[in-house]
Amino acid sequence: MEPTRAVLKCYASQWMRMVVQHWWSRKPPVSRGFWAFSWPPRLPCIKSATSAMSRSTLRSSCTYSLRSFCVTSQSRLCWRCQAEMSRAELFCPTCTSLQPPDESKDFFQVLDCEKSFNVDTQELQRKYRNLQRLLHPDFFSQKSESERNISEKQSTVVNKAYKTLLSPLKRGVYLLSLNGITLKEGADDEVDTQFLFDILELNEQLNDAETKDDIEEVGHFVQEQLVSLTKDLRKAFQQGDLQEAKILLAKMKYFSNIQDQVKKKIIP
Repeated sequence: MEPTRAVLKCYASQWMRMVVQHWWSRKPPVSRGFWAFSWPPRLPCIKSATSAMSRSTLRSSCTYSLRSFCVTSQSRLCWRCQAEMSRAELFCPTCTSLQPPDESKDFFQVLDCEKSFNVDTQELQRKYRNLQRLLHPDFFSQKSESERNISEKQSTVVNKAYKTLLSPLKRGVYLLSLNGITLKEGADDEVDTQFLFDILELNEQLNDAETKDDIEEVGHFVQEQLVSLTKDLRKAFQQGDLQEAKILLAKMKYFSNIQDQVKKKIIP
């Protein structure tokens, strides 16, 4: 009885396809969401009842196309079983496979943080550690090569997101980029001439410093300036003054470079 039902279902599917394709041929193809509508490949002919396809095989022949048509901006298809799932899910609820990184997510979404300069660093660290426990490649050593590669990509994205959001300077520059504003490498055009002269003198003072105390004195001054600029930067983002934020970030880049030189001098 089961092979007979499979035969009837196959013929019914082919008949329905011909009817809909005839109707569809009257209109130009359209694209909805991220997927263009397309019909599943032609079902194989069943020569006899004994060679009939099973229900699951027939069902899988058209599942992908039907689900592709239903995918929205809030969902995607599992790379392994083609089940529709939420973009927020890291693992497919149907086959439990780890999913590739969602390129539409920014770093704040990756770490499930509010898109703001005010980031709770302790909460950020907690979420980062939890994600690394789930995504680290060491936990996928017994999985397929595809999942191991996906794990490495996911882990790389999470690491990059964490390092970017943890640093006030990198976080601010990233927030500007999300708003279409790019900070130049040198950033000389963003600051006044007097500031550049002050930075030049500070560099000379660091170069002339010979004792550890002299080097640390420069380091303490730079750290104080970075703390003060971070407070001003937080206020600028709260007020939505992105141009002021751009100037403050340019100054922070200069002090951050000197801070790196101080560390190199103290620890050769």
